[in-house]
Order: sequence, then C-alpha cells, then structure tokens
Amino acid sequence: MQAGKKCHRCLYCLPAWYFRADRQGIVILFAAALTGGSVALHLLPAIPNGSWIALSVLGLLALSLPVLRIPAGLLLGLSLAGAQAQSWLDRAVPPEMTGTEVTVIGVVAELPDHSPRRTRIILHLTEIIDAPPEFQAERLRVTVFPAAPWLEAGDRVRARLRLRPPRGLHNPGGFDFAAWLYRERIHGLASLRGELEGVERSGQRTVPVASLHRVRANIRDAMRAAHPDARHPGVMEALVIGERGGMQAEEWRLFLHSGTNHLMAISGLHVGLVAGFALLLARLSWRHQRLLRRGVPLRWFGALAAIGAAAVYAALAGFSIPTQRALVMLILFSTAVLARRDPLSWQVYAAAVVAVVALWPASVLAPGFWFSFGAVSVILLLLQGRVSRPGVAGWLRIQVILAVALLPLSLAWFQLGSWVAPIANLVAVPVVSFLVLPFLLAGAALAVIWTPLGAPLLWWADAWLALLLRVLAVLVEWPAAVSETAVPVGAAVLAGIGLLLMLLPRSRQLAPWILLACVPLLLPPAPRLAHGDFRAEMLDVGQGLAVVVQTRRHVLVYDAGPAWEGGFDSGEAVVLPALRRLGVRAVDRVVVSHEHMDHRGGVAAVVSALPVAEVLSRRGALHDDERPCEAGLSWEWDGVVFETLHPPPYWEDGNIASCVLAVRGPHGRLLLTGDVEGLGETVLVHTAGARLDTDVLLVPHHGASGVLERGLLEAATPGIAWVSSGFDNRFSHPAPDVRARVGNQCVPLFDTRERGMVWLETTAEGIRLGPGSRVERRRFWHPAVARAPSLPAACPPFDSSRLLRGSGRATGVE
Repeated sequence: MQAGKKCHRCLYCLPAWYFRADRQGIVILFAAALTGGSVALHLLPAIPNGSWIALSVLGLLALSLPVLRIPAGLLLGLSLAGAQAQSWLDRAVPPEMTGTEVTVIGVVAELPDHSPRRTRIILHLTEIIDAPPEFQAERLRVTVFPAAPWLEAGDRVRARLRLRPPRGLHNPGGFDFAAWLYRERIHGLASLRGELEGVERSGQRTVPVASLHRVRANIRDAMRAAHPDARHPGVMEALVIGERGGMQAEEWRLFLHSGTNHLMAISGLHVGLVAGFALLLARLSWRHQRLLRRGVPLRWFGALAAIGAAAVYAALAGFSIPTQRALVMLILFSTAVLARRDPLSWQVYAAAVVAVVALWPASVLAPGFWFSFGAVSVILLLLQGRVSRPGVAGWLRIQVILAVALLPLSLAWFQLGSWVAPIANLVAVPVVSFLVLPFLLAGAALAVIWTPLGAPLLWWADAWLALLLRVLAVLVEWPAAVSETAVPVGAAVLAGIGLLLMLLPRSRQLAPWILLACVPLLLPPAPRLAHGDFRAEMLDVGQGLAVVVQTRRHVLVYDAGPAWEGGFDSGEAVVLPALRRLGVRAVDRVVVSHEHMDHRGGVAAVVSALPVAEVLSRRGALHDDERPCEAGLSWEWDGVVFETLHPPPYWEDGNIASCVLAVRGPHGRLLLTGDVEGLGETVLVHTAGARLDTDVLLVPHHGASGVLERGLLEAATPGIAWVSSGFDNRFSHPAPDVRARVGNQCVPLFDTRERGMVWLETTAEGIRLGPGSRVERRRFWHPAVARAPSLPAACPPFDSSRLLRGSGRATGVE
C-alpha cells in the first residue's frame, strides 16, 4: 500500500502488518515466557486459589509495555493453564464418588476401542438422569463388559455407570495415566452396569464431534471392504484416520525400535505432505482456469487450498492434538507466505508456539509437543543462512540429522533410543511420503465412493508397507541397534545442547565441546550403593505384586505383577520402565513367589526384554530354564544375604506355598512374603523362627482378611509394613482387620494404591524410606496423600523425618 492512501484490502495487508520487521523478537521472547508459565503451572502439586481471569487481564495489560513482555508471558501462561486446570478439576469425578452409580445419556464421542473381552468408549454426556449434585463430569472413559462390537462413534446411549476418579498407577518413569486423562479432557472412569439402553444412531441429538468420528468409522469400514486381505490394515488406518488401535504389537515394535514411530502419528510431516499435494493441484487448476486467474491471486488460492486440504485431513485424524498443532503451524506458515515474509523463520515458529500453548495449555505435558517443536527448531538451524531451499536430497539429509538430534530427548522421555533411526528414516520417510500415503488417501476416498475403485490403490500401499516393515525388521535386529535405558535429564539436556551446537555455523571449532557434552549420554551410571547396602522398590502394579531389589552390582526382581491376555501387562508397562530408570541392563535373578497371574503375569515380558541369569519359581520343573523356589536356598551379593524361608520341599503351588524371601544387610532387613497365608503362615513362623525378624515387612496376599493372624507379625517385629493393592479392588484389600492388626502394633502401613511406588534404601546411617511416589512427585491432577500413614491415638507419632525424597538415580548395575 502506498503512503497516504487508504487501504481497501485489509485482509491482504493484515499478514504483512503482523510480520513487520520491527516486531522481530517480540513473539520469540513472549513464546518462551508463555510456555514457561504453562510448564510451571503443571509442575504444581495443587492449584492455588485465585481469579485466573484477573491474572489474564493483568498479563494483557503488562504486554503493552516492552519491558514487561516476559513477565506478561509468564502471567498469561500461568493464567491460561490455571483456568483450564481449574475447569477440569471442577468437573473431575472426586475420589469420594468411587463406586457411585449414575444414570446418564451420552454420545459415543470417538472411535470405540474393541477387543475380544471388552469395549472402551469416550462418552460425551448430554443428559444426567440420576446422579448426586456433585457429579459434574462431561466426558467419561467407559469400559463395557462383555465387548459390544456393534457400538459405533455417534451412537446415543442410555447407561447405568459405576464411577471411578481419573487416576491410574503411579511409578516414577512410568506412564502417568491420570495426566493423559487430564490432557484429553476426560473427567473420570466408569464401568457399565447392566445393559446399554436406547441406542440411537447419529443425527438424533448428537454432537458435531461424534458425527466427525462417525465419518472416520465409515472411511475405515470402506477401506476394510475394499482390501479385506490387507497384511497391515492397522498401519493403513493409522495413516489415514489416525486410529492406531488396529495395529499389531509387532508392527508397533518395529516402528518404535527403528525410530520411525513418528510416521504413525498424523502430525506435521503428514499434514505438510497433504497440503503440498493440494498446493500442487491448486497451481495446476489456477493456470488452466481463466476465471480463477482473474479473480484470485495464485498465492491466495494456493494457500487456501493447502489449508483446506490440511483441515480435512486433520478432521479425518479426529483433530488429535498433534494434528491441531500441525494445522496451526501450517496456517501461520501460509500467513507468512501471504505477507511475503520468510515462512521458515523463528518468528513464525514462535507464533506457532504461542498459538498452541494459548489454545491448549496442557499440550506441554505431551511428548509430541516437545518432539515436534524440537524437530522444527533443528530444521530452522539447518536452514539458517541458506539462500535457496534444499532439494529432495537436502530434505532427506535433514531427516537423518533430525533422528540423531532428537535421540537424547527420546532416551530421557521414552527410555528408548534407536541408533539405526538415521538409516531407517532415510528409507521410511520417502517410502511413506511418496509411495504409501498418497495412494492410501486416494484409495480411501475412492473406496468411500465405490468399494472396488479403491482396491488397487490400497493394495499398492499395503504392498509397500509390507516391504518397509521387512526392511525395518532387518535393521532392528542389528547388534546394539536399540538402547532401552533411561538417562538422567541433565545428561539428556547437555547432549541436546551439544547436538544443537553441532548445527551452528563453524561447528568444527566447537567439536571438542560437542563431544564432551555427549559423553554423559554414553557412559554407564556409576555405582551409588555401598558394599553391604541395598535398595528395594515396591512398584505400583495395581492388584498384584512387583518388587525390585538392588545391591551394588546385582539386581533381583521378586514377582512382576499381573498380565492378562490381550490386555494390561505390568511387566512391560511398569517393571521394565522401572528397571530402565534404575539403569539396569541385566537381571541376575527373578523370583516368582507362586503361579497366580497377578504375580507371575509380567515375568514373561521381563525375561524377553532383558538378559535374566536365573528364574526361581514354585513350578520350576514345569518351566524351561527355571529352578524350584523352596526353603533352604541362600546366596550373598555384595555383602547382602538373600535366603528363602518357605515353603518346605514338595509343597504344591498356591498362596500357602508362596516363596518367602528374606533380604539382610548390615544396615537393614526386608521380608518378602508373596501371598503366604493360613497353614503356610503357621509353618513359616514355626520353621523360620528368629530368621523372620525384619525392619520392613511385606504384608502377605495384598492384606487379605485373615493374614498375619497366625503369629507372623509378632515374629517379624517390623518397624514398617508394606502392602501392594489396587485402587477400588473388588476384594477390598487391605482388609479392615489387617489394618487394625498392623495399627495395634503401632506399625505404619504403606499401601501402593494410596502412595504409588514406595522404596527403601539402607545406608550406614540407617534405613532411608520413601513416602511414596504420589507424595514425592504429586501434581494437581493426582489425589492428595498424607506424607506419613496414620496410627492409632495410643501409638507414638511416626517420625516423618525418616521419609526422604528419593533421587531415583541409577545405581550403576552392571
């Protein structure tokens, strides 16, 4: 626009105004501050009382002053995240409503997750028929037993539900299910009571989101009908509609271990490809349509076509958080192009961060947020100072560098790093981008129109996916192809800084410093336990048991929690992440107390993932490479003595014949009792005698009614009691009589269902005790837990100073 003239094309001038050169740096600083404010809020154990609206207004007022822009960003980040968090907390099912039954009418809001045993749905409540006034939830994750395969997205149902608060297992380094529920705006859990009533199809008082998911379901069904013999239907559905529930475990393992799992999450790469194809078609159409050439500038027509196609693809993916983030970035990218500014600039990058954090403050909890913006920052560093854009070879080089640059973040967040990721991405990215995704999208669209039309294209894409997975299978079998171990956050940050320095101009001058920064990432952790000391962690596995015991250079796993066919496996989901967090690369001995699946279930996952020198079990003769676990076994590791006290030889398997293990060091003792009860407890007390004396006692059988009534508590004389039980378990463990029995002895009881993972560590000064991971690492979406267990009034108060915060550092087991 010329000076002195009034602009009549404000829509065209707005992008240019936004990306004026004199605004450089403002958005960048503001983005960092806004993100920092949101992160800070999500680190709090409780939401402070206050008016988030007033704080937002204060932040907006401060934003007008250049000197206060960073504090303004922090205030706005805190206020936006606080408002979202408070809204969720107001609607979350409170712990006091556990077991309460309500009658509601709702719409299935997303694609159901069907398995042979059960169906899981996200139910968007539209009407509450019968519920207490404090019930304010809008979205519930409902489990239906038995499975209801006829249930589809968009169905409107009336249901009687049994409620549970939004919570899950809690272990450092493990998956925080409660955080995921908060991030997905799910206010509680529920299970169906009775039958679903009044099922109605979409279109009758439904919600727009449910209708969108019904469209996704129709596309999925059309793809299955067009190519019923597909070898990888789950992968095809993941790429087209963002639904990974149909992927086989082996398929996901290959993508994960090869470092190409980002291809299975519809995000920036996929959305960008679709936008690119749409832009190409738009250019061709514009050049051959005279009316378009006269009425709309090419850059505007191309930008609108790219954004429209990307929005449709994001909708097909269910508008998941990664696709929303990619769509926002594409819109800002297009805005910069329309403003004739450099779209690959730090200003556009910062504006995207601002938009994502402002719209979805909880996205800072998602690893995808840091991986996607981290990847873009690497790309920007690589492109700094370039006059021309890189060609195909240049972009492939960028993909290889990205795989290396994001490795520290992957090790820190997922405890997994793929050293073959650069090679795997060099193969997988072009195959998926040019030989699979375009044909899948076209085939799915044609299959919706008429089933046979889409079959050839879907067959083509499936054939290339089969070939790609074969290549990935070869790569992940290379020696040392995958590193499955956690690294300290400090080491990951240091290595990340080193890799970023490597991308800067004249990086050769910094080579010694870059190598030095990456050294902590490669070195094994140094031993921390002294000779004669040990550390024990009782993991939160729900209604089961898993304990990890470490000496200076050895590791023992006592039970590995439950695992159910086609369902949850605590060995994979809890025990292995805990071992990786502790730096364990091999297990010296696994002790299986007895054969019940809530104790043995996770053992198979541990044995298949890590080298295990020996397994002791109650049915050792029936399992290959296992020895019987019975009284009389004894060994010493690093000055710590391990001894099996029960059962006598020739006992059958079962609770009463659980293998009881005593761990004794110069500075502390631990007694692990499995599920021993009844006759087993009587025999144990009679035969073991003084060898039962301990500092910490594991209460047998999750605290079932009747345990500890035959003299074990009096013989062990513990100072602390542990019990492993599941929240809202159907057995009501630990039973009131057990709680009373332990309390009458003035022994504090640490329960995993209340406290999460609990730990102890012996030192020359005595035993260090952890109050539980829910206390040590509490966030506002977790329930509040007292630091120390309560005791009867007649008991002396428990010295809570003995409860110390665990460092969670590796002990350098070799």
